[in-house]
Parts: sequence; structure tokens; C-alpha cells
Amino acid sequence: MYAVTINKYGDASNFQIEKDIDLPKPKPNQILIKVHASSVNPIDLMKREGYGRAIFEKQRKILFPWILGSDFSGSVIELGSKVTGFNIDDEVWGCTSNANSGTHSEFVCIDVDEVTHKPNNINHLEAASLPYVALTTWSALVRWSGLRPNDLKGKKVFIQGGAGGVGCFSIQLFNNLGCEIATTCSKKNIELVQSLGANQVIDYNEENFEDVLHNFDIAYDLLGDNVSHNSIDKCCKILTQSPDSHYITLTHPLVNTLDSKGLIMGVPHALYLRQVQKNKYRPINIHWSIYRPSLSGLEQLTQLVQEETIKPVIDSVYAIEDLQLAHQKIATGHVSGKVVIDHKV
Repeated sequence: MYAVTINKYGDASNFQIEKDIDLPKPKPNQILIKVHASSVNPIDLMKREGYGRAIFEKQRKILFPWILGSDFSGSVIELGSKVTGFNIDDEVWGCTSNANSGTHSEFVCIDVDEVTHKPNNINHLEAASLPYVALTTWSALVRWSGLRPNDLKGKKVFIQGGAGGVGCFSIQLFNNLGCEIATTCSKKNIELVQSLGANQVIDYNEENFEDVLHNFDIAYDLLGDNVSHNSIDKCCKILTQSPDSHYITLTHPLVNTLDSKGLIMGVPHALYLRQVQKNKYRPINIHWSIYRPSLSGLEQLTQLVQEETIKPVIDSVYAIEDLQLAHQKIATGHVSGKVVIDHKV
């Protein structure tokens, strides 16, 4: 089978397409899937450069060549001996957290708790754009923040960075949950985020959101200090000083701390850093979110897409052999929605 691989950490020029890779064999709890489309997320660029190696290298059977990619939409080719509820040729979608199951490949084995039937009202390219961003937000709200849909109705939610993949999904989700939404983006994306449900949009080139917004309940920070200096200070400034307020970030020191100090020393140090933040901003709740798979979240996403509550937002589509260009596109930081990979070869 073919796959796009890297043989060392580094920039996008390290990608190469290999066409003689052995077809994987599904374990009893896995499904072998022919991938019709995948997508690229910002974390893929970071992983390509070595981010998370303390975790991912322990998972990988072979360090290199490494196949990246998490999102997928495709069709069932073979079922593991313990898998039920699926048939050969079923159209499926999902997102894998298995470092040995990169989806920028012709075929991939996916754990059964990370795949479900694809909504029939979207195509494979559209389907591949959604699972990672949706489950990232699902993890942030439900797992790490302990927030349920009923907790969110009527809340004022700020999303920093609303035009990216996670932002476009989360605006739609919060809108469906009855929230009042403010977000930041560039001028060219104002109409886009408004069409998704944003009530107040701030052009970050013209205004500072922390000078405009007040008394919000939740700040969902998709940029962090990597993009916005003192991001947590600015976000917490607009929140009500209350134990019912939440700051949720996807960009925090956890993984970098594990990479630099190792797992044994890194975990307690990261927990210490998080506690320092919690103490500093109390009574606001501070949450460091990391992606976690959720079959129930994926099934909920399927229902929302079937109902057309959530719609895919695609920035651009690249052929699988042009994965390098897709990475370079995301690296510009000027993406509206998701960058999707078409596996037609």
C-alpha cells in the first residue's frame, strides 16, 4: 500500500510517499479501513517536528518511518475477530489517537472505539474535516472542564481564534447549545464566523478583545501564548471573577514539559505549573485540555451532522502526494476551516 511518511523529525520537506508498505492486519478489536480522505491539524506540524516524542515514541512500534494523520473517512475492508456492528464496505469515519495508525495512508487499522458510521449527508472530504476538531472540543468541555450541555445554555462564551478548524466547529456547537458567542479573527473571516453563529466578532488587527469584552463565563483559548502574548491574562481579564467561570486552553506547558524533563520528572513538574496557574487566577477555573478519544462524542457528532446542526468548513483540499504543501499552508497561520487530504491516486 502507499503512505506518506517521515524518516526523521523536521520540516515539511521530509515527507515522502512510499508505495511498497505492507498492508496492516487488524487486531481482534480493530477495523481495516481504506482511507478516502484525511485532514491536517496544527498538532500534526508539531508532531512532525518532534513535539510529544516523550509520549508518542513510547507508543510507536517502530520510530521511523512514521505515518502522521489522525482524521479519516473511508470504507471497511476487514473486521477484527471481536468487532460487531459493522459490515464490509460500510462507510465510516473517526479520529485515531494511536501513534501506529497514521491516516495519511491507503489503508489503516483503527481501534473499534474510535470509529463509527459516517453521516450519509456529507462526502468523504467533508467528513475527514470534522472528527479531530469536534472531539478536541468535546474533551475540553466534558472531560477536562466537567461541563455538560445543560451547564452551557445562556452562557457567554469567548473563543480566541474562531476561524480555524476547532474555532469553526466550536462556534457552531456553542451556538446550538444556546450560548452568546464572541470571537476573534481577521477581517476576511468576519462574515464566515458570523454565518456560523458568532454574535460579536473582533478583528484582532483593529482591537484588543480584552478592552472590549466583559463579564464572560467561559474563555476557550485556541491560540495561547504561542500566538498571543500573555494570552491567559487577557482571557481571564474578561471573565467574571467567579467559581462558575472557566478558562480552557489547548496550548499549555504539559507536553513540552514531558519532552524536556521526561515522563518521570515531567509529570510532577507539569502538575506543579498547572497548580501555580490555578492559584494565580482563582476563583476562575483553569483547565489544560488535551485530546482524548470518545466514542460517545463521535456518535454525538454524527447525529449533529445528520441534523445539519454542524456543517463542515473546508479551507482547501490537497492530493495525498501534496501533503507537504498542506503542511506549509497551515504553517502560514491563515487558514479558514480545515485543510483536507484527498486520497485519490
